[in-house]
Amino acid sequence: MAGVRQFDEDAVLQAVMETFWAKGYGETAMADLAAAAGVQRGSLYHAYGDKEALLLRALARYGERYGGAVREALADPDPRRALERFFESHLARMAEASTPDGCLMCQTAMECGGRDPVPAEAVKANFLRTEAALRETLERGRAAGRLPEDADTQALARFFLGVTRGMAVLHRVYGDLGPVRDMVRSALLVLDQSGRP
Repeated sequence: MAGVRQFDEDAVLQAVMETFWAKGYGETAMADLAAAAGVQRGSLYHAYGDKEALLLRALARYGERYGGAVREALADPDPRRALERFFESHLARMAEASTPDGCLMCQTAMECGGRDPVPAEAVKANFLRTEAALRETLERGRAAGRLPEDADTQALARFFLGVTRGMAVLHRVYGDLGPVRDMVRSALLVLDQSGRP
């Protein structure tokens, strides 16, 4: 695309992602994005299009940056350890002092769901990928005898996905990882109880 090479695209998209993450989609203007990125507003329009197109870029970048740790965690063959690592990957992201509190995906879901279908669908696709990875992890555990044969892996996957969304909301509101860690401990108890005969 014309204009992209006039600036450091990686730095620009990082600034755009963090601005949406901190301010939200509705409260962010193209002027805010340009100021954060250190470029002219016209350069952003020329290179990427409108604000929605930039949000989609930000969501994709967020998914790429943090999704790898999630997938790596869930690849662990032991479902209990995989879930521990899954939650720890979320906690590690929240503990980064250089980034805003909460989660860009969750924030966008709450703001755009039902009103802005394009970003809402992008978030939904991200959630569905995580849900599928969780379900696959739990199914491996069930096949290995670590979960009962009648364990509802889809319901459990959706529950654990929902826990991470709640973690993001609490972190955004409280700005403190203590309550978030409480949620993780309780979620792992659900898994432990699901594995009991």
